[in-house]
Formats: sequence, structure tokens, C-alpha cells
Amino acid sequence: MALFEVFKETFFAFVGARSHDIQDGILNLDEEEKIYQYRKRGTYFRIRDYSWWNLELPTEEMQSGITKIEKHNYKVDYIITHCCSTNIHPLINLAYKKDYLTDYLQTIAEKCDFKKWFFGHYHENKSINSQFKLLYEDIVPIEYNRC
Repeated sequence: MALFEVFKETFFAFVGARSHDIQDGILNLDEEEKIYQYRKRGTYFRIRDYSWWNLELPTEEMQSGITKIEKHNYKVDYIITHCCSTNIHPLINLAYKKDYLTDYLQTIAEKCDFKKWFFGHYHENKSINSQFKLLYEDIVPIEYNRC
């Protein structure tokens, strides 16, 4: 989590997202035969401490993020996160489930005055609306105040 300034534009950046591709489970690295079978079947799984970690969702950073935004009177130019706020989820895929992080980001979306919000967890390139942009491989310019 960070709040920083570049060319007189303020950015709030926040990490973390719940894995949405683990429907078939999380395996341990020593479960080699099971991993082989899962891969062979094309199932959705991850391997603990290799492609999935217990700390994928933030905890302590959340209060620090709110504190930093409060100090800026809930006004930043750009928000950059890994996942999106709860209200944006259904606009991407109805199967995505909300969690405490998306609810936290929803609170920020409702309280903050911002120009654009960029996020990329969902592996697409898509403009959701005039403020929210899902980025995966795209590189987009931002407009900044040159004064």
C-alpha cells in the first residue's frame, strides 16, 4: 500500500486479491502424483507456497491505507489496485465472489474523489466505465497536470 505523487498527480496503490482460479483446491508441493493428475485433467488448482500463498489478502495494511487517504481528504487522482471494488465484480464476471478486500475497496470507491481506477487481477483489458479500467497487457497513458 502506498500513496505517492508523480508530476503533481496523486496515486493510491493497494495490493492483494483472492485467487479466483482455485475451485479444485490448493495442493502441497510434495503431492506430485495429485498435481500431475490435476494438470492432466485441466483442473483449477494452485500449489501452496509455489503459486498460492496464505497472505494473498492484506490485513494490517487496510487501516494504514484508509489513514493515508483520510490525510488527503479522500481525494487522489489515480487508484491502482490488484482487484476491484465489490460493485465492479459483476460487471466483469458474475461468478466472482466478494470478500472483505473487495468490500474495503468499495468503501474507498464510495468515499474517494478520483479520476481513474486501474486494476488487473482478472486478466483482461477492458474499460468498465469512464472511471474504472481493467488492465492486463495494455499500457495506457495518464494525463497529468504539467503546471
